[in-house]
This record gives sequence, C-alpha cells and structure tokens, in this order.
Amino acid sequence: MSVRPGQAMPDCGQRDTPLSVAMVFGISGVDPLEWDACAAGKGPFLKHAYLRVAEESGLAAPDNGWRPAHMIVRESSGRLVGAAPLYLRDRSTDEFWPDQAWVDGFQASGGRYFPKLVMEVPYTPVTGTRILVREGAPSGVADAIIGALQSLAHKHGLSSIHVGFPDEEDRARFEMAGWMTRHAVDYEWRNEGYRDFGDFTSALSSRRRRVLLWERRKIVASGVRFRDVPGSRVGEADVAVFLDLLSDLHVRRGRRQALTMDFVLRLCAAFGDAVTLTFAEADGAVIGTLMTVEGDGCLYVRTWGAREETRFVHFETCYYRTIEWAIAHGLSRVNGGRGGPHKLERGFRPVLAHACHWFLHTNMRSAVAEGLELYNAKVLAAFAREQAHSPFRERDSR
Repeated sequence: MSVRPGQAMPDCGQRDTPLSVAMVFGISGVDPLEWDACAAGKGPFLKHAYLRVAEESGLAAPDNGWRPAHMIVRESSGRLVGAAPLYLRDRSTDEFWPDQAWVDGFQASGGRYFPKLVMEVPYTPVTGTRILVREGAPSGVADAIIGALQSLAHKHGLSSIHVGFPDEEDRARFEMAGWMTRHAVDYEWRNEGYRDFGDFTSALSSRRRRVLLWERRKIVASGVRFRDVPGSRVGEADVAVFLDLLSDLHVRRGRRQALTMDFVLRLCAAFGDAVTLTFAEADGAVIGTLMTVEGDGCLYVRTWGAREETRFVHFETCYYRTIEWAIAHGLSRVNGGRGGPHKLERGFRPVLAHACHWFLHTNMRSAVAEGLELYNAKVLAAFAREQAHSPFRERDSR
C-alpha cells in the first residue's frame, strides 16, 4: 500500500463543519498535546507517550509486523479533533483475537489476506476508546474515520480491517456501519466504596470469604514476601529479572514473549510511578513478578511472570494485593485482563470484550458472519453462566 505521510484521505459523509482525514506513519508525527487532547480521560494506553514508547522501542515497529498508520482528523482551522491508533500488519502474531482460520480460508480461495489494517493498542488487551474524539469537536468525526478506513481498504484492495477491544460506544458505531462483532469475556474488580480489604471480603459469600482468607494465610505461612518497585526507581537489574520470569512462563505455555528491556525502561521513564514492578520472593529468590499500570482511576494488571506455577502466589500478587492497592488509593476498578474464571471466584466480575471486523469481499463477509453467529452464542452463554455464579452475597446491600 502506498500512501504518503500526512496524505489526506477521502472526506466521507455530509456535515456542517468541513473535516479532513489524514494518515501519519508514526506517532512522532503528531503533536503530543494535540493527540492527548483527543485521548484525555481514556486511559494510559492511548496516550501519545505510551504509543511512542511502543514504537520507539521497536515493539510496535515494522520488524515486528506493526507499521504505524495512525488516522487523524482536523477541522478547517487546522485543530486536531479526532484520531485513531492504526497499524498495517503483514502477519497476525502477537494479537489477542485469532484470525488464522480466516487467513487460511481466504488465501486458500486465492485471496491475499495481508496486509490488513488493525485499530488497537499493540500488545495491550485492554478495552477502551478506539476513535478518539476531542471534547467539543464538531459532529461527524467518528463517521469520518470509519468512512476513511473503508475507503482506504477499497482503494488499496486491503482484505480486512479489525478493531481490537473497542468500548461499547465505538462498538455501536462500527455495528451501525455494518461491521461484525466478536465477543470475549474479560474480568474486572469494582470498588463499591469499600473501606478496606476486610470490608471487601465481608461482601463475599461465606464460602468464598473462607477460601480467600485461607489462601492469604497460606502465603504468609510460606514465608513469601513482596517487593514493589515504583517506575521511577526501576533499574536494568529489576527489568532483567522481570523479563526472565516472564519468558519462563511464556515458554511453558508455548507463547512468544515480546516485551524488551528497552520497552520497559522507556515505559517507566515516561510514566514514572504509575508503573509498578512487583516481585514475590521466597528463600532469597524471585518466584513471581507482575507489572501494573495505573491511570484514570483504574489499576491495570498487565503482565505476570513466574518460574513455575505457583497458584497461591499468583492469586496474592495479581488479585488480592491489587485489590488492596485500589481500595487504599481510592481507585474505582482493577482491570484483570483476559480469561480465567479463577478471577471470578476472587471478587472479579465478568465483562464482555469485543472486536469489530470489516471485510472487503462479500463472500468473506458472509462466511465470517456465519461462523461468528455460533461463536458469539457460545461466548454469551458462558458469560451469562458466570454472571449467575457471583462470589458475592446474594443480599449484598451495596
């Protein structure tokens, strides 16, 4: 695909205020203050600084199959009023919405699946706004971006466009434009005004409370201790241990570990104490480690690594201690990330996550739609079952 940096895209739709849509091949090509004015209040991972760290560290770069092609929208005065994190991809590795079956089917029929367009934050499976609209922007910004995306795909013969983890508002926008949605189940903990951790556990059913407190006692009795290192004090030695345990866990699970020393150090430098590396230690050795990121009233449980499967250490590090931190600091949520019904049993609630998909060719759209209907029905049924098995007391007055 050949599009010049900053090249204007087709202006789709009628509106009172003229808007121009352009592509910028690298977040450094957008003024940080302008981008962040659109991303304000939408979480740490959509900030200019986070995307810059991902790109400049090489994590979200062409060598890893991520070619930045961010979309920006300006009104006639030149003010940036909308933006979207967008990447051209020549592979599907390091994504959280598998599409290999689509790749195989499309290419077996003689089609060319790659490159494809993805609108998401690389390596970050966190639901959030994907179409960033500046407060006070004229109407039509979101429609202009969606229209420009589809026009771009038609012009260059791109097989498909995929939006990972859009929030409900953006999901509705894409569905109104005829895109298809795929569902998954994530987990989050919500702060219902708890005074402390004990107040939280009192809201659980008696059985779940007994199990939770027993697990915490087991950790204390085992002698495991925890060390939190705020981002401003993270050094190369800390990152080396963190990445070693992260890689160890990924190897056992047959997955690729993509994070690098440069990425983590740049992230800590950019976000300071909003980032924390936690180390669980026993007998003088680190046996588990966690990265969390705080922003806009939420604590994000991002990346866990461990030398071996240490269940209770995992629960304590990733769930109980993060809940304690959120309560102590008045945060509204803990984002627990993808998968794992064990989170449900520890006070996290199931929430739906989504991906939205658009395909250039009618036959491909029809084939995918048929498969998604069955897939989504299974996900929604599982989601309903988990909602019905809450760990909280039935007559919780909160």
